[in-house]
Amino acid sequence: MEIKFVPEEYKESIKHVLNYCFSGVSGIGESFVNETYTYENCLGCFDEDKLVGLLYIYPYDMHFYGNTVPMGGIGVVSTLPEYRYYRCASNMLIKSVEIMKDRGYAFSALAPFSYAFYRKYGWELGFNSKRNIIPVNSFKGLGTGKGQFRPLTLEDIDSINQVYRNFYVKYNGSIDRDKDNWKSRLKRIGENRNYGYSFSRQENGLNGYIFFSIESGVFYIHEMVYDSIETKLELFRFIYNHNAQVREVNWKAPLDDNTMLLLDNPRIEQKIEPGMMIRVVDVARVLRSYKYPALYKGGFTINITDKWAPWNNGTFKLIIDQGTAEVNKIEDDTADISCDINVFSQVALGYTGIEEAIEIGKITVHNLKAAEDMKTIFKEHVTYMTDGF
Repeated sequence: MEIKFVPEEYKESIKHVLNYCFSGVSGIGESFVNETYTYENCLGCFDEDKLVGLLYIYPYDMHFYGNTVPMGGIGVVSTLPEYRYYRCASNMLIKSVEIMKDRGYAFSALAPFSYAFYRKYGWELGFNSKRNIIPVNSFKGLGTGKGQFRPLTLEDIDSINQVYRNFYVKYNGSIDRDKDNWKSRLKRIGENRNYGYSFSRQENGLNGYIFFSIESGVFYIHEMVYDSIETKLELFRFIYNHNAQVREVNWKAPLDDNTMLLLDNPRIEQKIEPGMMIRVVDVARVLRSYKYPALYKGGFTINITDKWAPWNNGTFKLIIDQGTAEVNKIEDDTADISCDINVFSQVALGYTGIEEAIEIGKITVHNLKAAEDMKTIFKEHVTYMTDGF
């Protein structure tokens, strides 16, 4: 088996692999080839000249403590059934990490079919969401009815992106969308009962928007963004206006969502659901990009085990001063703390803090004083992503 990029002459083979492996998604092969495929991002597993597996690296920038870092989204991981025990997917994943490192990516993310499978290669759970299931009548009386709703169009790209960025920049892991991303998203409005509306308090400007679909009496919120609590209430009022069509609202909200506190009857159904997985591609780059406390001055060492990325495997020494860090990999097996790349990825993203990771036995402490300092530096931070790939 050989892992290499897939040339254009294999487009029909790409369609075959995807249509077979993702048979529940109508026309996935055709849409992927026509709208997504580029040679430099499409990895394939080949048995001589036959394409038997696929993996695609989606190039993104990701919000990370108020800034952005390069992130590779992994998608369409697939293998034809007769090759599924030949390590095709495993070898493509390992190769993708090497490619992403060479391209300067800090993180990688993916949507797992199996957490256990991807965990073996360094990806780990990095996102949760709060599933709200709310009777539509719970929104009655919210908002003022002032302002204007209208369907979103391609002309809204700049204004919708500004509202999106202002909302999502506080969440680690959210995608910093470019114009092509928005064009693709807005062009899907009207397909398969998918809708998108903007809200403006005044004639010019955009204060919020909502992407949603309606099916079998359920109003599914795919994404809802607002610049203030006032705008959020107007969006809820807009949803209530569908009460003749729907009985309940289903929304995967961020973990810090406070909708329950806005309702007269807070007795709604809420579930915490695990989501995407995250992987640090380049430990040194991530440590240099981290947001350290401006007043902290000191240093410590971290030993990381990464079976598949030798540049990450070993001990890193950090010297922090006025919010910036000097990071060096050192030849020393002793360190203040040690962990594997999976846990480090969670801590770096903020999905879990150092203190919690120590409590559950995922980090080994060798220097108690340094570990106490690190607890004040590496804390939990809300993660959230609504993009799929």
